[in-house]
Amino acid sequence: MLVDYMDLAGTEIVNSARAAAYALARGVPVQCDPCPDIAAAVGDMPYVDPVTDDAPWYDAAVPESRNVLGILGLAVAGFDSGTITRTPVQLVGDGAMIGAARHQQREIAYTVLLIATDECALSYGLEWLSVAVQGSSCPSCTGDELCVFSCCPVDGQRELRHLYDVGLLDGPQVTGTQYLANGAVLATVTFSLVAGRPWIYHEPLDTGGDWVPLGSGDLVPSTDPDQVYQQCLQPEPCAADPLCPPPPLPPQPPVPRPLCYPTGLDNFRRSRVGVSPLVQSSWLETVPVLEVRVGSQDMRRLLVRFWTSQDGSCEGDLDPCAACTDINIGYLPAGSTLRLDGRVQRAVVECQQVPIGTATSTPTIYGPRGGLFEWPVFSCPTGLCIEVWSRADDTAPDATARVLLVPRADAG
Repeated sequence: MLVDYMDLAGTEIVNSARAAAYALARGVPVQCDPCPDIAAAVGDMPYVDPVTDDAPWYDAAVPESRNVLGILGLAVAGFDSGTITRTPVQLVGDGAMIGAARHQQREIAYTVLLIATDECALSYGLEWLSVAVQGSSCPSCTGDELCVFSCCPVDGQRELRHLYDVGLLDGPQVTGTQYLANGAVLATVTFSLVAGRPWIYHEPLDTGGDWVPLGSGDLVPSTDPDQVYQQCLQPEPCAADPLCPPPPLPPQPPVPRPLCYPTGLDNFRRSRVGVSPLVQSSWLETVPVLEVRVGSQDMRRLLVRFWTSQDGSCEGDLDPCAACTDINIGYLPAGSTLRLDGRVQRAVVECQQVPIGTATSTPTIYGPRGGLFEWPVFSCPTGLCIEVWSRADDTAPDATARVLLVPRADAG
């Protein structure tokens, strides 16, 4: 992973190109050959000085801030190793049960060079850095987003990587200080972060992720999307002796159905999104991000269903028994926006409440037939067909939705 750039919670912390440009302009010699296109990749103009560029650390109320020349990346560790771990359990006889594999947290250690023109600026730079690496100021947050590049960026999209639920593990520690003849000070600083979500995420696949109008989708009359599951055949065990049947099992209690889970026949609006296998990596698994803009009236009985598709097409009638999974949500209020994010495995509904602001809440999500919802992960590059259903009478003409697919890796 490239050491020359790092952004935490929307604040640029490491930018070797910025630091090298400012140091060169102030006559501070640094041994650095940063990527030449970082400024363009992050949407910046060519770097001039901290005041003109409004550098992340610049504060008009603190004169010393104009003499901080930036943070140059020296080394980073923690991206190039996987996070899978398992604990084998020894058997009484030979061997062991290898146990379930799980991904543990990812720990990332940075070594950087803080450049300042004098000791006062260095002191301020360390103050700023100690606050910036703490991330956002929200005390209830589970962590922040970390953005880095996998290599020297060209367009800033293909090389961009994201980590989520990231927080400070060990604060900045100065491990060395160098004083130059012109009064400049170079401080070597280390700090480490921890990512609660250990995967390294790419940008979403280019799947034509435009917003799909739901109000003008195909009309599917008098349908119960769950009823078709009753016709699905289950494989029968073939090793049982028909002449020696097993003893009958005691009767099972009925499976409780959630009271608010919508059932029965309804008229639906159905929209489809196809994902070509040509845009998917042969090795990386993907997770979905679902966004729904409800529009001008309440939405009820929202269903999103996923199928594998060899060519990414959604033609003809699709077999519900072959569906990968369902996402069912019974109710979304008018004017709200749903974001169901497989990267952080969280769902949130945002509602604008004028003049108070935005209220957020967690929707109730059901899996197939009202069962337990499990976050889907697609590990094979077979292409996908995605259907979005909503009850026709409760789908606003201006309701829209989109589904993004995001590749992820365990090392980079």
